[in-house]
Amino acid sequence: MKTPQQIKRQNVRELFERVLQSQAVEISPHDISVKESWSSDFTVVDLAVSETIGGTQTCREITEDKAKGFVDGIFKACHGQYVSENPSLRNIRLVDYQVKPEFAPSKSLMGSDAKTTVSLIVEVKDRPRAEFKYTSRSILYSSLAATLEAFQFYINCDKAFKRIQLIISDAKSRNRADIVQKCLSDLHFLTTVNSYDN
Repeated sequence: MKTPQQIKRQNVRELFERVLQSQAVEISPHDISVKESWSSDFTVVDLAVSETIGGTQTCREITEDKAKGFVDGIFKACHGQYVSENPSLRNIRLVDYQVKPEFAPSKSLMGSDAKTTVSLIVEVKDRPRAEFKYTSRSILYSSLAATLEAFQFYINCDKAFKRIQLIISDAKSRNRADIVQKCLSDLHFLTTVNSYDN
């Protein structure tokens, strides 16, 4: 059964489909490499992610070399990559990270091949916290996939907010109060999950 938060996010995604249509971004993991050394206080994270917009796929390589652990590295790398084009990302922060192995009956005698669910709890200032999770056999992969899901969601929030503002401007110029009213309702809904006062 879906939580109220999951239902709300699903409704926001439906708004993305209606407002952004094919211009909504999809971000998926492609590759991750993490390097740590006893002689260094920093973690180096190299990511390759696939972005799809309007049927066009682009592979981006992102690096963070001053991270305090791989979770910090993944989050900082994504934040650094996307914040300049999506200013509302300045308002998000990671507030919790949970790892839950699922030790189901396994072919491995050691049981070390268990799937792992990683949950990221993200907070946007003055908004309810949101949870993004992913399950795979790798803590690293699950962490990256959950992080990308969070960034994809908030990037599309930002894109939809900007798009609706353009639609309002156009509707006002054509005296279409009905469109303006609908768009203002959509903007209000988007502000319940993200903050845009940059």
